[in-house]
Amino acid sequence: MQKKILAAVVASMMAGQAMAVTVVDDGTNKATIGGYLDLRYVDQGDNKGHMGDSSRINFAFEHKMTEATTVFAKAEWGFDTDGSKDDFFWQRQAYVGAMNDQLGSITYGQQWSSYGKVAGYTDQFAAAGGDASGYYGDDGDFLGTARAEDALQYNHSFMGLNISAQMQVGKKTESATVVNMDNSFVVTDTVTTDVERDGSYAIAASYDLPMGFSIGAAYNQAKVNGTVTEVTSAPVTTVEEDNFKAKSTIVGAKFEADKIYAAVTYAKLKNRAVLDGVEKAEGVEFYASYQLNEMFKVEGGYNQLKDESSNPGKAEIKHFPMAVVYTQGPVQLSGTYQFEKSTDKDGKDVDDKMVLQARYYF
Repeated sequence: MQKKILAAVVASMMAGQAMAVTVVDDGTNKATIGGYLDLRYVDQGDNKGHMGDSSRINFAFEHKMTEATTVFAKAEWGFDTDGSKDDFFWQRQAYVGAMNDQLGSITYGQQWSSYGKVAGYTDQFAAAGGDASGYYGDDGDFLGTARAEDALQYNHSFMGLNISAQMQVGKKTESATVVNMDNSFVVTDTVTTDVERDGSYAIAASYDLPMGFSIGAAYNQAKVNGTVTEVTSAPVTTVEEDNFKAKSTIVGAKFEADKIYAAVTYAKLKNRAVLDGVEKAEGVEFYASYQLNEMFKVEGGYNQLKDESSNPGKAEIKHFPMAVVYTQGPVQLSGTYQFEKSTDKDGKDVDDKMVLQARYYF
């Protein structure tokens, strides 16, 4: 039942860094515009062509109330460059907050999650990765692990310890309708899925050691109420209801020193839609990069997410991305080859993937 429900939630976007141009800065007020245009060519089996849904633009504002306290706001939209989406713009972030040097920060709105404070350790590839930690998935924004919607969040750092706490307030419902037809295009039944998130909470903590090591852990739990309504061609309506908790737990470690970055995360997921909506899954991610010089970086890693349910299915994510990244000023070019050992829900092998990326920051 959980598979049916969570599979109906809309997909979240990939994360990424951002640069910004300062428009106003008078010492008290500051306004910036940032984002990038991102174009990609993807070659994976029968899937070949341009992918244009990774570009974004954001606006950020700050006002210094005192020497120690600043209020701020940010809004970000993704935009389509290949006409593959119904909407040219869609919301990625929108939040307001306040920060105090001694007390930390508090924010409200759609924003990067507390869970991502640790899941982000391994989500560093230019155009791949981030598939096995429970960070994203079709339900990441909705359940609060990615760009958490309707989220009240607190963050503070002191003496190397970083803490984050988050709560998604209120209820939100997502709906999806599937119309099934026979070979004569006659409607045989209509299935409507309503998914209600009845709040969630998350906590995260990490500790930064002086020599470049960091360790962290995070937990996210959401209460979900689901209803599946099936109307058949006969005057019969079937209604199924299910209430459950979606849980995501992650631990991780990273190392940063000079030209080297390396990180690993391990996640346990329950009632998440990241692997064809399986009941239980375990994921491991590894990422490492080496800065060859000022312009070139090489990176590699491993993602594996497997079904740990009592009756496991055939789907498994298992791939090894390798990439070369070139950066010069506002331009980033990258080439990624992803060696696939994954299988889909039918047990079929997934084809290797190649991604060529061109990005311009503004």
